[in-house]
Amino acid sequence: AFVLNIISSVFIISVNKRLMGSPPNFNFRYVVTLNALHYITTSIWTRVAKVIGLAKQEESSKAPAHVPLSSVVLFTTVSNASIISLNTSLMLNSITLYQIAKLGIIPCTCCVEYLLYGRVFTSKMVLAIVVTLMGVGLVSINELNYSDSTLGVFVALCSVVSSSGQQLLVRHLQLKHNVSAGQLLGVVAPAQGASLLLLSPFLDKITTGGYVTDYDWTQGAMVCMALSCSAAVLVNVSQFLVLGRFTAVTYQVLGHAKTVCVLVVGYVFFGGVITGQQLLGMVMAIAGMMAYSRASQSAPAAKPAAQEEPDDESSLEDLLQKNKANNV
Repeated sequence: AFVLNIISSVFIISVNKRLMGSPPNFNFRYVVTLNALHYITTSIWTRVAKVIGLAKQEESSKAPAHVPLSSVVLFTTVSNASIISLNTSLMLNSITLYQIAKLGIIPCTCCVEYLLYGRVFTSKMVLAIVVTLMGVGLVSINELNYSDSTLGVFVALCSVVSSSGQQLLVRHLQLKHNVSAGQLLGVVAPAQGASLLLLSPFLDKITTGGYVTDYDWTQGAMVCMALSCSAAVLVNVSQFLVLGRFTAVTYQVLGHAKTVCVLVVGYVFFGGVITGQQLLGMVMAIAGMMAYSRASQSAPAAKPAAQEEPDDESSLEDLLQKNKANNV
């Protein structure tokens, strides 16, 4: 699931760069509409997968997943806030502040997991996280810029909190409502797609000055859009699978492999340049990820108060089987 998430994320970034880039690319600037189409495509695919038998056999035999409306509304609100605030942060701020905000998701998630779930972070895990963040910082931050506005800083902080909350909620809702990753995605994706589609005319008008109906479609743009939506299905499915099995901190730490892969793809396919600083950052980031993986395997279990949250090595399916055995 991790490998699929990394590959599909790098692929969708490459496709979106072609779709949304300035000419000679296709210059599709309607980001909220694009995200809405991603979730609508994911919603359709989750239903098609059940019909053609690609969903897990045990899922198909179960009763339809029941996630209360309040949980769906909460997740949709937090997830939409994450998407919109990240895109707005990129629009208002320098790349430097945008990247710093993304790096801030890990410390924020660590604090939440410690306070709410009693998760233990050993000194080796903390050191590995610091090394990873420093490495990713060297890779992604090239120059400092102090021209960011107060509004931009506030939006960046909102993106940190909402992105952390979205990743924590994926795992929490799977465990709380006894549903699989595919079942949860099938419930929340339609709500996200519909809500973003309703918001897209207003938000896209603010960011671009026009509506998606003003866009001049070409055959190449339509192909890129189809590829982007298809890749979004893989990104969403793999993210829910990973967050259902591992913690949000692990997802963030190991997920920074995407940053390294994006840089390499840019160098190979888009004529980018890798500086000595970025090369050092890549080595530090990879070393930090490997160190965190080893440290998390030897970390002590969480406190009893956090019983509903399994360790990194415990899958959702294992936890559900244990609960069934205990009930028997």
